[in-house]
Amino acid sequence: MEVLLLIESVKVLSSVFVGASLLTLGGPVMGEMVATMAPIFTKRETEVINKLGVDFEEVEFPTTDGLLLRGWFFPAKSKEAPAILYAPATARDQRSGVSLVTPLHEAGYHVLLFSYRGHGSSDGNRFGFTYGAAESKDVDAAVSYLFETKGIRHIGAIGHSAGASSIIMSAARNPRIGAVVAASPFSSVEEIWATNRPKYFPKPLFELTMKFSERRKGFSRHEVRPKDVISLIAPRPLLLVHGSQDKRITQEQALLLFQAAEKPKKMWVIEGASHSGVRTPVLDELAQHIIKFFEMAFK
Repeated sequence: MEVLLLIESVKVLSSVFVGASLLTLGGPVMGEMVATMAPIFTKRETEVINKLGVDFEEVEFPTTDGLLLRGWFFPAKSKEAPAILYAPATARDQRSGVSLVTPLHEAGYHVLLFSYRGHGSSDGNRFGFTYGAAESKDVDAAVSYLFETKGIRHIGAIGHSAGASSIIMSAARNPRIGAVVAASPFSSVEEIWATNRPKYFPKPLFELTMKFSERRKGFSRHEVRPKDVISLIAPRPLLLVHGSQDKRITQEQALLLFQAAEKPKKMWVIEGASHSGVRTPVLDELAQHIIKFFEMAFK
């Protein structure tokens, strides 16, 4: 009888342990899914663009793996003008680039805002964000659209956070990108995960969570290491922008990227700016300085 009670107690304790482990693991897994989930996007979003008073086209273009990406193209007065594309951050879509349209367009540039796969009205899984592995290929597709369909020969790119890391990886393999403005990029997906790991969460379990995310989304962390490829952007100009109060991506990561990059390169550290603050209001406030950067790049 005592033996049976002991066995039953062990079963109960085992069930509690397994349940607690699944609950502990499930929290970060669900948190990661929610944090990287694409926001709701409806057809009414074009009303925001209409208020700008700038002519635009609703456009779509294919990725190399057969998905259709969609966005807004704002043509410049001159067909020969350079184009600037904007790559959004995690859990953002083409709307996050709207505030940059007016200054860039007034400076004479074509502008392309687009949404990654699974975001906006683009094809794909809205829970499938891969931190730049697939998104950098979406940047490739946007560049191909501008170059091959629109016939634009000078193309610059602006990105924030994961968008900045995506344009670094795209530009490293894509010579059609002539200049890069990367605001708050991370140096590798391992480091961004490590920086944002809750202190209470054990490292082995956190590693298991990351592996689960890789398997579920179909990517490898080894694909997302901007620090390994940033040197390949040269001799095209690179501008890194980082906030001194960024808690999500450390200043050490920004410096690591800057040191790994080859000239010509610049780095602006914005005193007091947080991670999200580097996008808004900092990039908007620096718009004229960024335009000068592109003017020099395309000369």
